[in-house]
Amino acid sequence: MVFFLLLLLNELMFKEIEFKSKRVYCRGRLYEPSDNESNGAGVVLAHGFVGTMDAGLFPYAEAFAKAGFHALVFDYRGFGLSDGAPRQYVSVPGQRADWARAIHELRGHANVDAERVGLWGMSFSGGHVIHMAHKDPTIRAVVAQVPSIDPVLSMNVGTYERGMKKTLKIQKQLLARAKGRMFFKKPEMMLAAPTNDKDAAVLGAKEAQIYPKLGGPSWRNELHPDSFLTGKLEENNASLLTDDLTVPMLIQMGEGDRLVSNEAIGNFARRCGPLAKLSTYDAEHFTMLQNNALRKKAMQEAVEFYKEHLVL
Repeated sequence: MVFFLLLLLNELMFKEIEFKSKRVYCRGRLYEPSDNESNGAGVVLAHGFVGTMDAGLFPYAEAFAKAGFHALVFDYRGFGLSDGAPRQYVSVPGQRADWARAIHELRGHANVDAERVGLWGMSFSGGHVIHMAHKDPTIRAVVAQVPSIDPVLSMNVGTYERGMKKTLKIQKQLLARAKGRMFFKKPEMMLAAPTNDKDAAVLGAKEAQIYPKLGGPSWRNELHPDSFLTGKLEENNASLLTDDLTVPMLIQMGEGDRLVSNEAIGNFARRCGPLAKLSTYDAEHFTMLQNNALRKKAMQEAVEFYKEHLVL
């Protein structure tokens, strides 16, 4: 009985945290290795478009902690367990501010070397982590899984996958919201991911139907329409940074991914040269968030990459 209790505690090994980001409290989890297994380095993680940490990120944070890293995973303002309004609103400047505070929070941990911190992001946050490392050259390593390197190209991919009829429906929603904003009308939320072949959702590819099934209790299949009007989504474009980056990056690309532009990922990796290690997986966009052999492989590859660049 004692053995199984210890095993359960070992599986949990996290504490709930909160930190303030521009007057808004963001919440997350800090996964901590035992004192004798800690390597003194840390990793910050956050999800992609309309994502929450309970939509597949806990296993990654736990895997990093088991490998000796302090792993902080958090929800953006307006999402999941974090405070902030409007809800389900994707703001690139706001999410970047949350990243900065989360990094600051981990660097302030007594058992973390502030100069040995890495970042992990997937999809839309795959662009965030590259931007954060560009802004802060003391970030030592970045792992970007199925990253949205160029949001404009990703939206074009979405239009193609969704089809013109569904895309026109979404455009009508945005036009109605643009008019409604002038009269302070309450917004009508947009469907983030499709649940069937008939849904007109922001994430246009059929493979996105798995996203609602991955979402935990705090995840909502909604997107505030102002995200497209005032959220500055186009600023999350990592393809513009290739000439100025200095951070080592592991890019994990899904060969079957139809939600982001793999052409943009490949071009980005080529332009970054030896800074970017491009690793390809026989995977779709959300495959590596599911409990399977590819997730295990992606975790282990990330662990080895962080060990190479963060551990003395």
